[in-house]
Amino acid sequence: MTLNESMICSLTRSLLIASIAIWPVAMVVARIDASPIVRSRRLRLLLAVFPFFLPELLIGFNYRLTATQLTSGTSPLTAAICTEGLYALLMLCRCTAVGVALSMLLPRGNSADESLHSWVLLRNRMESATWWAGWLRLRIFGAWQAPLVAWSVMALIAFQEFETAALMQIDRHPISWSVWLFDAHAARLPLWDSWRMMAGPLLCELVMLGPAMYVLLMRPTADGRDLNCDHGLNGGPSVRKSVRFAALLTPGIVLFVLWPLIHNAFPIVRGGMLMLDNATLRQSLVQILTSTGFAIGATVMSMGIALRICIAFNSSPVTIASRVFWVSLLLPGLLGSLVLSLGLLAMFQLPLMRGLYDTWFPMLLGQTLAVLPFAVAVMLLLMRVSDPAALHSAKLLAVSEESRIRRQMAAIRWRLTTGRWLLGGLIIAHRCFWDVTVASILRPVQVEPVITRLYNEMHYGRTEALMSLAILAALTPPAIAAAAMLLSRLATIQTSLR
Repeated sequence: MTLNESMICSLTRSLLIASIAIWPVAMVVARIDASPIVRSRRLRLLLAVFPFFLPELLIGFNYRLTATQLTSGTSPLTAAICTEGLYALLMLCRCTAVGVALSMLLPRGNSADESLHSWVLLRNRMESATWWAGWLRLRIFGAWQAPLVAWSVMALIAFQEFETAALMQIDRHPISWSVWLFDAHAARLPLWDSWRMMAGPLLCELVMLGPAMYVLLMRPTADGRDLNCDHGLNGGPSVRKSVRFAALLTPGIVLFVLWPLIHNAFPIVRGGMLMLDNATLRQSLVQILTSTGFAIGATVMSMGIALRICIAFNSSPVTIASRVFWVSLLLPGLLGSLVLSLGLLAMFQLPLMRGLYDTWFPMLLGQTLAVLPFAVAVMLLLMRVSDPAALHSAKLLAVSEESRIRRQMAAIRWRLTTGRWLLGGLIIAHRCFWDVTVASILRPVQVEPVITRLYNEMHYGRTEALMSLAILAALTPPAIAAAAMLLSRLATIQTSLR
């Protein structure tokens, strides 16, 4: 199969998945908004977006055996249909999680509905073409804004996906252009040929980005009500709504959480016992810490740039030129890790940059740019849920003479400031840590991150030690982050007691 055929199949799949996912996204968002309790809304949102945070590499490794079993003893056509269907279902669940997160992040005020109602009243007083142009604009920047951006990003994610498709691929299915091009590059395809072949996929990605870019660049400057609007309540809780919400989330929770844990529980425990007696445990820890170090560095850089982008977009007035400049920083990451990595690989082979080619800088820069769009989303979320009034009230308690009150004040202040930012950094670092493409293409020769070792070994077998190494790699960064959060919390409390 040629690259063009793979690209057409990937494009068709991604457009279908994104178009289908719009409906469950709308229903899940409606059910989240319908919850009358803030804690319940947060729990529902967490359950809805959780599948997105499960690493694609681990999901692909888990369902590689499932795909093999589905295709065993069947005809080639049946095997292809089963593999493609399972992969499409996984992508649908992941894209739905992304769509829900974006729909909840984007501002949703009532002013657009009021303007649309007023515009409808003017229909008989204006020329038809002018009226329809205005109506379409009000729709795009009103009720259609969140669905358009969500559809664009969901289609892009499904089109770019690499890790799950690479590990599930049985007899060249599921068909993916990213796997085809990555395998060709790994087989020593000249870099110029890789760039030439990437022209078609790159054009498709830019077209899919079109709706989101148009909305972000051309939307009118939002007023304070739209930027900080609370999601309305659509009625009280009911058994029917709860059952419907649970039915919408069940496929993602089962496919991404319950079945992988149940299916691999005993092999993981046995493999962990083997790893304790294995002389390669030290090497594995070094590789995990190497990946963690790169992830922390990329997280710090991406959060700094993302914060500057968010401040620039929230400032008023914002010119089109300013928006184009800041959005251009997001474009490399939006085009996907494969396009970004090959571009940086070519850049660091230029005479001026060749001295940095086999260093840590290309991989660090690649991870920073790859995760920057996600970092902007996290920064927007942190800024929207911030509560300056609560923070000011907590600081007023610092003058209390009772140590118990000052200790509680320090804990509240830490949760509203440092703890919130550390949690956001952990989420971003998690994405950096599990990016296989950037690490495989841009890592220095003398350094091997654990993610590249996992990716290579997962193609050749399903051993208990390999599964335990994957679990160890998954748990080490959160453990380090938990220790950092605990130490920073204790330091804040001790400072307040002095």
